[in-house]
Amino acid sequence: MLSFSRSMSAAVCCLALAVTAGCSSTPSQPVAASSTASTTTPAPEYELTGVPGTVLESEDFGERSTELSDTGATLYRFVYESTSGVDGSPTAVSGVAAVPAGTAPVGGWPIVVYGHGTTGVQADCGPTLYPDLLGYQFAVQDFTELGYVTVLPDYQGLGTGGGTHPYLEPRTSGNNMIDAARAAHTALPETSARWAAVGLSQGGQAAWAANELAASYGQGLDLVGSVSLSPPTDLTPFVRSGMDGTLTTPQKELLPYLLYGAQQVDPALDPKDYSGSVAEANNELLLTCQGGDTEGKARAVQAMAPDEFAADSAESEQKLLDVVGRYTLPQVRTEVPMFVAYGAKDDIVLPQWTADGVERACALGDSVVAQEQPEQGHDVSDEAAMQFLAAVFAGQSVPSTC
Repeated sequence: MLSFSRSMSAAVCCLALAVTAGCSSTPSQPVAASSTASTTTPAPEYELTGVPGTVLESEDFGERSTELSDTGATLYRFVYESTSGVDGSPTAVSGVAAVPAGTAPVGGWPIVVYGHGTTGVQADCGPTLYPDLLGYQFAVQDFTELGYVTVLPDYQGLGTGGGTHPYLEPRTSGNNMIDAARAAHTALPETSARWAAVGLSQGGQAAWAANELAASYGQGLDLVGSVSLSPPTDLTPFVRSGMDGTLTTPQKELLPYLLYGAQQVDPALDPKDYSGSVAEANNELLLTCQGGDTEGKARAVQAMAPDEFAADSAESEQKLLDVVGRYTLPQVRTEVPMFVAYGAKDDIVLPQWTADGVERACALGDSVVAQEQPEQGHDVSDEAAMQFLAAVFAGQSVPSTC
């Protein structure tokens, strides 16, 4: 019997949205929510227990897209306890869990936690607030149809959990991934402790971080492997490109998010120290969810000078490099295999950045299956990744490409 409860507090149920959000790395446009509140809606308060993975509140997912309905899966929206990677404090994070139709296999349903790509940095950019999960309905659909309980966390600060979102700080998102699996396993008795971390772009970084953190933070679970598609592994080249005026157009749109996230990690860092006149005048617009006023964002980015995000001093430049330098992966050796795929034509996370991260992981002794896809950009094929997952869940040996 499933033990996610079927009710949430009024504060959670009444959280409403005005933004029609989207995600540049998902296959469809989102379905707009039907109400009118904004990102200023007060975050609900939760009585935190200090026990990561505790389910704080839950409900049936409610209105959902046709694709999600067609899976026959039972879906829950829930809030669970996790841990900030910035200061180690307990946090509340929202997510969705989808349980396949039918009878669980012997040993219970295996779990896949899917980390979404960049959706924004505001509370209303959480995919689980939308009937189509901002396009991530397709990931949930694919994995549930393969027989996995599929969990999609919003990450700290997105969705209904509360707090702020330290964009691309990997310890936080890695903890959020692990605790999403822990919450599902605790609340759903028909699940196995065996799980995999999977993600694209920001989610690819989160899956990689979850693999690295599993040995020290993932007690009570059995991580079998991770899949990272187009993961950012080192953001210092991204920052340096902003300093020297060589950012690509999509990178310019993402840099305000990075500055916002860095300020959540180090409040002494002021995004204005790295913002030219166009970026500063359009700051509110640039920080809205991906997919919101895409034309307005495109006009703002087009008007930016090449050095729009150059630091105002050498001291400011070093401060930002120091903060994002702490995000760099890998940081420790992993104990289970990882699959990493990236596109040779990626103009967001440049392929050499990912290749360098893989090389560092190999030097640590990680078991890495790396695949550069010559004709792909940021969106890469997941065919080989799915084969990797099937193999590691089956307990098969996966040869490393290191």
